[in-house]
Amino acid sequence: MKLSPQIVLAQQTRLKLSQDMLRAIGFLELSNLELAISLREITADNPWIELHLPSALESGIAVEAETPSLISHVLAQLPDLVPAPQDRSVALELIDEMDSNGFIIRPIEEIAQRSGLPIKEVLRILTALQKIEPRGLFARSVSECLALQLEETETISEEMRCVLDALPSLSRGGFAALQREVDLPEDSVTAALARLRTLNPRPAACFASSHALPRLADLVFHNRSGAWEVDVNPDTMPKATLIDPGTAHRTAGTRLSQERSEARNLIMALERRRRSLLSIGRILAREQAEFLTKGAGAQRPLTMRAVAAELDLHESTVGRIVNSGAAATPLGTFPLRTFFCRGVRRRDQTAPPTSEPAILLRINEIVKAEEPGAPLSDAGIAEKLASEGIMVSRRVTARLRARAGLGNRAERRRRHHTADPKNDLK
Repeated sequence: MKLSPQIVLAQQTRLKLSQDMLRAIGFLELSNLELAISLREITADNPWIELHLPSALESGIAVEAETPSLISHVLAQLPDLVPAPQDRSVALELIDEMDSNGFIIRPIEEIAQRSGLPIKEVLRILTALQKIEPRGLFARSVSECLALQLEETETISEEMRCVLDALPSLSRGGFAALQREVDLPEDSVTAALARLRTLNPRPAACFASSHALPRLADLVFHNRSGAWEVDVNPDTMPKATLIDPGTAHRTAGTRLSQERSEARNLIMALERRRRSLLSIGRILAREQAEFLTKGAGAQRPLTMRAVAAELDLHESTVGRIVNSGAAATPLGTFPLRTFFCRGVRRRDQTAPPTSEPAILLRINEIVKAEEPGAPLSDAGIAEKLASEGIMVSRRVTARLRARAGLGNRAERRRRHHTADPKNDLK
């Protein structure tokens, strides 16, 4: 059989996202303030669009210009590092999990479970974000932060890797404890620490605190005659209208038609964003009415998947809107993500699940009521919850306890021992 190269024609169907479609997807990922900043740049050269920005947005843009935040710095690099639109919602979630030092504060396993993606996919997106300058952002520990900075300029030696992995022992027991753990010569450990001291363990320190930027609500919840309703916040919602630029601004025919088409598509994208935001808000007003009235302890389990199914939207679309949005309520202004939480089954299968925020409050109450000299273990807390019909494992209990800012049994016992004035007399 003789093989030879041939030219073959074949038809193939392939989905190609236009620039307008990509822009519409991108709008979903932005808060009203971020959207206003983006619209100013997009509409600057299009005479067919008239942009209307409420005064609250103008003030927010001014603050952003004067004090660039870590978030705005990261968002500016996001399109290059995470180009795939389907990865953006997870990237935004990782951004939202950064603390003031630029570290990821929530376990990757938990973020993966919440996003519905395999852990390896979340790690792939995290690795891309860790290339953002300055290096060290999106680290999960000080050791990883310093390793990211080293990897940019050199190959990390085995000795340095050992020292990095053992850094927590330095803070617990000093140089001697570190050297015992790594089992390396003293001069090698000293040299490694000297190199690490030239690095920056807080790479986000050079940015303005995100708390300095105004937290502007995209939605407003209010109670009317005992029923919760929601509106798009008119004080922060940017608007764009199609206008006739007049003959003075008109360009050649082809360009004129293109500019007008871009203007119309942009306005339609803004309207789709507004409708989607409002639709999600109405479900939140219905499902989380008790939370809006009584606070976190009354929150019901609610997932983005359930909201997406009801609205016939893709879950990633809901995720993009939720991850960037905020809502004003009588209890304060909250990220939209606050309205979503997982549920924990009860012993009575006919009873509705209990939300994690409600369990957090209950764990806090259990710990406050425990005997100071005999604090409960995580298994003991789980048993108390089980006696109330809330079925959680010891491992989940430990995770929720830590999220509530409560120490483990040994830490609570030590804290009580230190605080007890009787111990000063011994």
